[in-house]
Amino acid sequence: MLYFKFKKFSFALEMIKREMGNKIISVGIDIGTTTTQVVFSELIVENKASSFLIPEVKITGKKIIYRGDIYFTPLLSKEEIDLKELKKIITKEYKKAGIEKENIATGAIIITGETARKENAESVLKILSNFAGDFVVATAGADLEAVLAGYGAGAGKISKKFTSKVVNFDVGGGTTNVAMFWDGEVVDSFALDIGGRLIRFDENNKISYISEKIKDLINSMKLDLHVGIKPRFEDLKLLTEKFVEIFIKVNEGCQLKDKENLFIEHKNKVLNGEIFMFSGGVSEFVFNDESVRTLEEVIKFKDIGPLLGDSIKEYFQVHEKWLMEPKEKIRATVIGAGSCSVRLSGSTIVFCDEVLPIKNIPIVKLFNDKHESINDMKNAINEGIKFFKDTPIAIAFKGPKSPSYQEIKIMAKSIVEGFSDSLLPIIVVVENDFAKALGQSMGNLLGNEKKIICVDGIRVDNGDYVDIGKSISNVVPVVIKTLIFKN
Repeated sequence: MLYFKFKKFSFALEMIKREMGNKIISVGIDIGTTTTQVVFSELIVENKASSFLIPEVKITGKKIIYRGDIYFTPLLSKEEIDLKELKKIITKEYKKAGIEKENIATGAIIITGETARKENAESVLKILSNFAGDFVVATAGADLEAVLAGYGAGAGKISKKFTSKVVNFDVGGGTTNVAMFWDGEVVDSFALDIGGRLIRFDENNKISYISEKIKDLINSMKLDLHVGIKPRFEDLKLLTEKFVEIFIKVNEGCQLKDKENLFIEHKNKVLNGEIFMFSGGVSEFVFNDESVRTLEEVIKFKDIGPLLGDSIKEYFQVHEKWLMEPKEKIRATVIGAGSCSVRLSGSTIVFCDEVLPIKNIPIVKLFNDKHESINDMKNAINEGIKFFKDTPIAIAFKGPKSPSYQEIKIMAKSIVEGFSDSLLPIIVVVENDFAKALGQSMGNLLGNEKKIICVDGIRVDNGDYVDIGKSISNVVPVVIKTLIFKN
């Protein structure tokens, strides 16, 4: 419940005037396996809630005002990101865009793909966040990256428009991240060790690198592909065709041979996508008019990316499957973040000042608004947690308008059980007005075992992040940040 519900109007009025309905500048910094890019956007952030009592952040206008050059992601070694070079890239792009750091309202820095697995990925994120501004920062694991790429490619919107299951394959340099959408919601996500830079070439057209992840598959296919040799076009073609075959088999739930099992972390649910989309760097070669028929054309970018894209294109030309081109391909991910501030009354919520302030907490919305069931909360929490591993999350749901005592007990028990394997604080964002009762009920079940933060009166969605500050005079400041996608 918001403080001004009691006519105390402790809302951050100046912040609202500045950010609600006015233009702000945001930046998105995407650090991927192969490339790094900086994008500046002009956004209009408004409170679109029907009632002013429940703020709902919506981006009513967005325009990319500067798209930076695409750089190869700088590395010190196979295991370490080159922070010094990254800083140079970002500084250079700020200067070229003519934008001062002080003029950035907020933004997003996302590390994805194999780069997210580097030893210093987390420390790089923290340093860059302080260096570049007050940003949403995330190391996107395979599942989260798949979801971000799918939303960025527009798969969520298309699944709602056509009421079909849409599967987006984001094919990058080191991995392919796959997300399935149905009626606008994510229903599955997973990743495969398939990418355009798993085989690379030197200046003499000889193989300089083969990823360990595909060596068993290459050997099982008896292909003559080894570091130091000039490969035959036919062998490379057979390999990329096998990659496409794996994409289709995975979607349709066909049995994979042992060496074809290139899943990262876990398998998919087999939901049979009806509309196929491809994003990521390799997708540029899926939707162009060029064909790849010689070794010289294969190694155009010193890797197998062009041939993999061409093999995908060929498959869909021959087979009657629905292929849809995304508006954004090479970087179908975030371009920044919009934000607004609210203040919540401590008399109507539950919070533990010991764990505050907390920043950049990702929202996991448990249900589609149309299909909310308090009896399914535990399973929904378990599904949501897998996207973020050991990162603190905030679960969000609408909840009954006037829940009974029994319903509150059921919700509290489900939430506590859903977080049973986590040692992190339990953070809950409820739209309807019962955070105090729910938080106290969870506290009764947990005792002093875990810290609890339970707030209400806020409407958020997947892709949002929250900051919760320390309480001042029993009032808790909350900042809601919304990731902005190109589509």
